[in-house]
Amino acid sequence: MDARGIATCVCPNCGNDIFKILAKFDPEDYEIGLYMLDGECSRCKTLVTVPTPIDHPDFKTKHNYE
Repeated sequence: MDARGIATCVCPNCGNDIFKILAKFDPEDYEIGLYMLDGECSRCKTLVTVPTPIDHPDFKTKHNYE
């Protein structure tokens, strides 16, 4: 299934919340420095768009943006 287009943190096909993504690590602090938004459900292989903090429904409220 291809469910890309709307960012999600849960697979719309099976409900799983673990995804395979491509990520780049910062060599200085070993933190994730970049990640691609195309993901694949680790359980059912559905293609998804993974979320970013701005995709959270309460992002504006949490960060006091108007």
